[in-house]
Amino acid sequence: MLGIVGGGQLARMLTEAATPLGVVVRVLAAEGEQGAIGVASDVVTGSAADPEALRSFAGSVDVLTIDHENVDHDTFAVLQQQGVAVRPSVSTLAYSDKAHQRRSFAAAGLPVPDFAVVNPVSDLEGATRESRGFAARHGGRLVAKASRGGYDGRGVWMLAEADIESFLADYEGAPLVLEPRLDLDIELAVLVARSPSGQVRTWPVLETVQVDGMCDEVVFPAPLDEATSSRAREVATAVADVTGAVGVLAIELFVTGGEVLVNEIAPRVHNSGHMSIEAFATSQFEQHIRAVLDWPLGPTDPTAPVAVMANVIGQAGRDPLDRQPLALEMVPEAHLHLYAKTPRDKRKIGHVTVLGDDREAVRAAAARAAAVLAGDDPYDGR
Repeated sequence: MLGIVGGGQLARMLTEAATPLGVVVRVLAAEGEQGAIGVASDVVTGSAADPEALRSFAGSVDVLTIDHENVDHDTFAVLQQQGVAVRPSVSTLAYSDKAHQRRSFAAAGLPVPDFAVVNPVSDLEGATRESRGFAARHGGRLVAKASRGGYDGRGVWMLAEADIESFLADYEGAPLVLEPRLDLDIELAVLVARSPSGQVRTWPVLETVQVDGMCDEVVFPAPLDEATSSRAREVATAVADVTGAVGVLAIELFVTGGEVLVNEIAPRVHNSGHMSIEAFATSQFEQHIRAVLDWPLGPTDPTAPVAVMANVIGQAGRDPLDRQPLALEMVPEAHLHLYAKTPRDKRKIGHVTVLGDDREAVRAAAARAAAVLAGDDPYDGR
């Protein structure tokens, strides 16, 4: 039995991928957590931060994997020492801390942006001094990222040098990773799957498009020359080796001035790989299950010349379930995925994937279907 800690949309799609494989899934979902409930037939209520709930859950499954990385790492470490198959391992989960990522990747010789780590909570004076110096070296501006807990644009702040002192004085949270505000050519994602027996599969390089710090769409193929595409896959494979990943690892990359840099990683299936359900021979969800169970990995060839995934971003009071027929009427070729989440502003509640031959036409179709589901006003009158 495969145990998934966390009951969000990733657990939902992992469960959907497990069903045709005949893999039995049990989910540990927090009270009120949405996504997997309604798809998974075996859901245990409990918090991923509760040691007792984790120990009990781990004892009822054969392999333990995750929907999200905000879990009790200490308990996972004990379970791993006791022989529980924790995949990804605790050492890989540690890379969900951005400060650990940056320091470890730099030490391993992986290409990362210039960075500094400061902790204004424990050393406000030192953090202020180092932040000012960092900003001065990079044109008077910087990006500050919470080392833990940030997602979808949360926990990321764009700061001018004049803003630093007041921001740090008011800041409460995990240590901050400082980076320069780079002029980007493009943002990319590469997904890599690794199994305990050493099998590795990499999907083609994807372009990711961010809006207000949140992924808005993912496009295949990424518009790159062969050298940059090869370099992106090379860097991603090296990251997977350094982290010791088992299962799917998502590597987000910056390209600036033609140079490929590691932005962030996620030690799990990821939003940038959702299109793989339709766009590639093996989805990230099926591949993750194969990998953590140490089954043979599947091919990652594309199924169409062009594919685009557009996220459905929620709006309070607008239910996408009321708008599915309209979305399919307007974009019959769209593949709709809704996560059974209550719509809230700036919350991902689903995604749409469209396949085709023409890049711009496919992008427009995916965006339109996603906008209809979200309830955007321009489409209310069709």
